[in-house]
Amino acid sequence: DVATTSASAGGASAVANADEEYDVVVIGSGIGGLSCGALLSKYGYKVKVFESHYLAGGCCHMFDHRAPDGSLYKFEVGPSIWEGLDRPTGNPLRMVFDALGEEVPVKTYDGISMWTPEGHWRFQTGDDDAPGGFCDLLREKATDPELAIKEWKALKGRLEPLYDALDACPLTALRQDAGLLVSTVIAIPFYLTHPKVMLDIPYILDSFHKLSEQYVTEPFLKQWIDMLAFFSGFPAEGTMGATMIYSIPGFHRPGASLCAPDGGTQAVVDRLVGSLEKFGGEMQLKAHVEEIIVEDGEAKGVRLRNGKVIKANTAVVSNATIWDTIPMLPDADELVAQGLNRAVDWKEEMSEIPALGSIMHLFLGIDATGLPDLDPSHLCVLDWNRPLGDPQNVITIFIPTVLDPDVAPEGKHIIHVYTAGSEPFDIWEGKDRSSQEYKDFKRERASILWDAIERIIPDIRSRVEVEVYASPQTHQRFLRRHRGTYGPALAAGGSLFGFLPLPEVPQPGVLSPIPKLLRCGDSVFPGVGVPAVAASGAIAASTLAPLPKHLGLMWDVSQQQNKFWKAAGGKEQWLASTPSPFHPATGGGAEFMTPDQYYNSENKKKTVATIGKKGLVNAREERR
Repeated sequence: DVATTSASAGGASAVANADEEYDVVVIGSGIGGLSCGALLSKYGYKVKVFESHYLAGGCCHMFDHRAPDGSLYKFEVGPSIWEGLDRPTGNPLRMVFDALGEEVPVKTYDGISMWTPEGHWRFQTGDDDAPGGFCDLLREKATDPELAIKEWKALKGRLEPLYDALDACPLTALRQDAGLLVSTVIAIPFYLTHPKVMLDIPYILDSFHKLSEQYVTEPFLKQWIDMLAFFSGFPAEGTMGATMIYSIPGFHRPGASLCAPDGGTQAVVDRLVGSLEKFGGEMQLKAHVEEIIVEDGEAKGVRLRNGKVIKANTAVVSNATIWDTIPMLPDADELVAQGLNRAVDWKEEMSEIPALGSIMHLFLGIDATGLPDLDPSHLCVLDWNRPLGDPQNVITIFIPTVLDPDVAPEGKHIIHVYTAGSEPFDIWEGKDRSSQEYKDFKRERASILWDAIERIIPDIRSRVEVEVYASPQTHQRFLRRHRGTYGPALAAGGSLFGFLPLPEVPQPGVLSPIPKLLRCGDSVFPGVGVPAVAASGAIAASTLAPLPKHLGLMWDVSQQQNKFWKAAGGKEQWLASTPSPFHPATGGGAEFMTPDQYYNSENKKKTVATIGKKGLVNAREERR
């Protein structure tokens, strides 16, 4: 190791004759790394992002697949449920785009189809008291509807001021230095006019169940809250309060909707890469970082797998997971020799962070002829009595072509079916990807995915034209993620210093004990999920930037937001004039027609005429 030898021997610096030189080097082009790189470029730094894969975007990249007839399908590999990109909101990704002067066109929709032991039901965003809204759902599904509605409204009433508190001091205002005391001053007017909310501030960082269980006892409502929390990797117990304080009021306000970027998740990646380059930053694909060079007690640059040395004058920012970052650093003896004793303990602590499971994927391209209107998003829970994090208990299904037909050939649907970050890596470890055993095992583990999608489209097997499987090994290989993990298993709910009656932030911050080495992504605060990693990238960039530039960026965001609302005629006018989000024509809420009901209705004649009675009967018999 050239860097270790030269530093320990007091020889020539490894970066003295670097092949390239920048202010900041970013390792990895996930949403966190791209947000950080693009914002640093806007701050005026000379930035280069190095990506190991041949595609940018990390978990948000898309891949092309051609069917046997040559037609092209574009598959998303990552997140499918987005919110708050269609207008100025507290979503950190939207705020990053506002800071960069960018917009991502989206299609909106108003709900998620749920497939649970109770049967099929539909969650509708927006006003709870609207027809088909959440109160109608509670009247249909709750064991005690009036109690559930009462508890729900009481919980929401407690969360509303906290939601406004988060809005008053968004995550993009944070930085990990003394400048935080100035950048968060914007929240003071809110707290002066809402002094009682100060007593609830600890709930923002604590496990959400400590607040929700003060109000919610009705079983169905408790299950729904756990399901909503599970996008963080945990049910309500273990999910940081901020996540739910943002989600519950945000999903249940008039005009709320879910959304999907036009062109798929790649559109988000392309906008961030475009912003990086617009402000003078650079991106290099197929450039694997092998080592973070630490000299004279600080991060000085990186060495690529091809041997090239890249010097970083201001900082190195790693968007790789913590388990993939640690092996890039010098060993313990070298760190001690440079006076970085704390970094030795930190490396050990970080490497012991537990990881969530991985994901099993099924990507399908199907003939959509004669299908009824479907929701784009579906969630399937097999057994409420098992933990949601149990392997193969929660399945997510996304059909992007319901909203954006352009990502597939005409008349076709793309369907992404996947387990929710709970697939164990151990059962895949050591399997030869080229072997028949591996291929058979992929199909075996995907059988539950087939079961889920057949509940929605019973004759789907007769419609399939493209069929692609991906395993935790695929995740590890293409996303460069330790054991293909969904992210760190860091539950909220601990006490500060282990004993104080204040919540401990479950995730590490963006700074490290090695000067000039920062991190972003889901291994740092605020955790797992696209909004969270975008926030981490913004926090890392702001921590590096001088405070006046950070304050200037916050001003740019507010101006961009004001410009949007002014052009729309104000928030009320925007709500009144914006097109209604997509809603399946087959109904909404409790009246939603399930695909089973469709196939038993008069409309089935269209389908039978298209695929034939035999195909329909065979699909239904196989399902039985």
